[in-house]
Amino acid sequence: MIEKIRELLFKLFKRESFIGKIIDKLFTKEIITYVFFGVLTTVVNLATFYLFKKLFIGIGWDGVFNAIIPEDSAILKIFSGGSDYLDANAIAWVVGVIFAFVTNKLWVFESKSWKPSVAGKEFTGFMGARIFSFVVETLMMFVMVSLLTWNDFIAKCIVGVVVVIINYVFSKLIIFKNKQG
Repeated sequence: MIEKIRELLFKLFKRESFIGKIIDKLFTKEIITYVFFGVLTTVVNLATFYLFKKLFIGIGWDGVFNAIIPEDSAILKIFSGGSDYLDANAIAWVVGVIFAFVTNKLWVFESKSWKPSVAGKEFTGFMGARIFSFVVETLMMFVMVSLLTWNDFIAKCIVGVVVVIINYVFSKLIIFKNKQG
């Protein structure tokens, strides 16, 4: 199907033209499936974040930081509105990473092997890259929500774009660089 759409686009724009070259580079099966499953992963992540944020509000949970930092601490003033959004973000991250690993492995980068030597190496690399992007995401969320007082859901959406780019680069260049059957 992607090939038929590419053929149609190349009828509209010559392959040699500037737009044709952009289509040729960006409109590939790998990028289209990465974007598709990236959107699904984002939906899973955002839905999990939203559900746990609502759950935490419903049960009166202020967050791990509020529970472990002494009440007289100056740091706690930063989290005066609660750090529940960071806890919800961590849970959403775990759910999203598991979903993303399976979809990236099977459908985006087409690495079909589940041999422990192959899948284990991929999973380790995937987790390492995702932990890095999680740290970036958490720091950006902290700055936007706790320091700049942005809406946590809007911040989560903005940060999501940065995370998708980081994750694609790691997946493409390091983790799934050799497709194995």
